[in-house]
Amino acid sequence: MNTKTLLIRYDEIGLKGRNRRHFENQLVSNIRYALRDIKNIKIDKIHGRILGRVDFTDAEKCTSRLTQIPGIASISIGNSMEPDFDKMAELGVSLIHEKLQTQGELKFCVRTRRSNKGFPFTSKEVDFEVGSRIMGVLSSKGLSVDINRAEFIFEIEIGPQETIVFDNRVSGLSGLPVGSSGQVLSLLSGGIDSPVSTFKLINRGCRVHSIFFDNRTFLGRGGYDKVVRLAHTLNRFQGGGKLYVVSFQDIQVAIRDHCTDSNRVVLYRRMMYRIAHALAELKNYQGLVTGESVGQVASQTLKNLMAVSCVVPMSILRPLIGMNKQEIITHAKQIGTYDISIEPQPDCCSVFMPDHPGTSCKIKYLEADERLYPWEELMSSALDSMETIDLDDLD
Repeated sequence: MNTKTLLIRYDEIGLKGRNRRHFENQLVSNIRYALRDIKNIKIDKIHGRILGRVDFTDAEKCTSRLTQIPGIASISIGNSMEPDFDKMAELGVSLIHEKLQTQGELKFCVRTRRSNKGFPFTSKEVDFEVGSRIMGVLSSKGLSVDINRAEFIFEIEIGPQETIVFDNRVSGLSGLPVGSSGQVLSLLSGGIDSPVSTFKLINRGCRVHSIFFDNRTFLGRGGYDKVVRLAHTLNRFQGGGKLYVVSFQDIQVAIRDHCTDSNRVVLYRRMMYRIAHALAELKNYQGLVTGESVGQVASQTLKNLMAVSCVVPMSILRPLIGMNKQEIITHAKQIGTYDISIEPQPDCCSVFMPDHPGTSCKIKYLEADERLYPWEELMSSALDSMETIDLDDLD
């Protein structure tokens, strides 16, 4: 068959109420964008499923891309045909015979999903009719039926308009389609945590843009290049992302020269939050995202998190807040950011690191320190010189 049918399933979207159509339409739009260069592809939304018609030579390429789109639970490459038992069994025989030639013996079963309730046979009856026909041809060649421990599952979906037959399921990311939950700004460093937190918001339907605080004067260009690669890697899950690069060295020098040593890292973070909030307000983003996890480092104690959060009147989303480091590392490996993150490049918070960073910085003393240097002027200057990178242009 020259044309294959991609059966694209979602899960969480199916639980939505009156706004379900909004999520479905956004997912279809994202799929069309991801496959925009595939010739002669057609995407349809039919009864709780999304179907793609594609040339068989492009089916694997399309499936690979679809596994990177939030909102998709799984994908199958199948064949559309009439709900004719003999024709379905004939296809099953051809698929199974190939495996028997290499394996010698095979346990299989037929599983039918019948959304077309007008079809005159139940799902179990279809399983029997198609399965018995396949067994009639291949039982003497090593094929046996085992419903619970099948090595090969021949699946049939009988819908109101067409029947799709397939033998494969590839897992997707699940979650919600990007664009269905608004836009946010992530504080992206070169470490392990912030890329994972960025991905988690992408997978909840947000389009996530990133801001990086750069200190090339003291750290060189390595950290900048590393974060650009991380942002580019994360953008493949969404498209349309931007990376904002803010020069931070003048602010850090001022804090070093005028403020209490033990408050230094928390003062850095307060300035990062202020700059990120100003940018988010300018771009109409609805929240900030950070990779903070309670107690992981000195600046992430509950008291220090409160001391940092209080400087911005905006939602701060911390998807990793209750995760331990090993859990975060596991996620980083799954999304392909871990190997980049562990490259030995320092981030700007390590510049002028005090010997004993405070774990319980008091807001009144932080505010007193901030009166000792012109932070508003420095913030304005940093925003004026900010670099903007359109991540789609890096593809």
